[in-house]
Amino acid sequence: MASEPGSGDGELGVPIFGGDNHEFWSIRMKTIFKSHGLWELVKKGIECLDSKGAGEFDAKKKEKEESSGAGKLTLTELLMKDAKALGLIQGAVSDEIFPRISHEETSKGAWDILMKEFPGDKQVKSVKL
Repeated sequence: MASEPGSGDGELGVPIFGGDNHEFWSIRMKTIFKSHGLWELVKKGIECLDSKGAGEFDAKKKEKEESSGAGKLTLTELLMKDAKALGLIQGAVSDEIFPRISHEETSKGAWDILMKEFPGDKQVKSVKL
């Protein structure tokens, strides 16, 4: 895993995941997502009630966001934020890993694939213990 100069957005360079040190990479990526206000979107995905995709957001979630001061986001704004998060994930994997997530259209879908396929290495598991 190496960080390429000029990769990433802003001050945080995006680490490139090549199959090793997945847990450390995922921790760094979570920090990057949080710094851009994208982590909840990556973790939970876009929740829509309307099966046609044009639709309304979960009313309880919307009420919670409004009461927490998060404000209202339109579906278009959410889709743009999700595209940004997906772009960060796609740009943070090596050419060998990219085909595994290339057909995913959401950041949550791509993130979930990587979390399932790379559960962590022995070094990280021993550090956790």
